Order: sequence, then C-alpha cells, then structure tokens
Amino acid sequence: MAIKVFIKRICEDAGKEKELISLVRKIRTIVPLQPGYLSSRYVKKIDPPKDIVAISTWDSLEDWQKWYESEERSDVQSKIDAIPGVKTVYEIYEDAKTDI
Repeated sequence: MAIKVFIKRICEDAGKEKELISLVRKIRTIVPLQPGYLSSRYVKKIDPPKDIVAISTWDSLEDWQKWYESEERSDVQSKIDAIPGVKTVYEIYEDAKTDI
C-alpha cells in the first residue's frame, strides 16, 4: 500500500534558509533514484515563512524505511541537523478508508 511521508523542516533563523534549501536540493537529486519512490513536492509556509515541507509518496512503508535508514540520506540529514535553529519532523500517512 502506498504511503505519504510529510517531512517538515522548521527554520527559525531566516539567515540559515539558504543553507537549508541547498541541502534539501541535494536530497531532491538523490531520492528519485530510490526503489519504491513515486513522487514528491515541496511547499513553503506563507506566514510565517519558516517551514518547508516535503510531501513524498512511496510504494510501501518498507521502501521508505530503507531510504530513511540509508547512508546517503543520513549524510545529508546530519548536515541539516547541524544547522542551528533547524528542526526536522517526520509524519507518515496511508490512505484512509472513507467508505465505512
């Protein structure tokens, strides 16, 4: 079953946003090559403009977990985590059955 992963990166320091976006771009070049990856989009909160959210779709939770545990992702994420004032929050969703 396909899943959606929401990754919110909160950037409290506007001066650090360029650094954060540079690293997010790096992930964007790697993630499409991962098995089970289907699509993603990135959105930025309007007010206040400190949150950047990646919304990705994966074939399965297992595919996402393999990517999450990969060295490639961990290397870039560790650089994101090292940016002062940046926090990352992950949420995973599956399609809800609404025909009950």
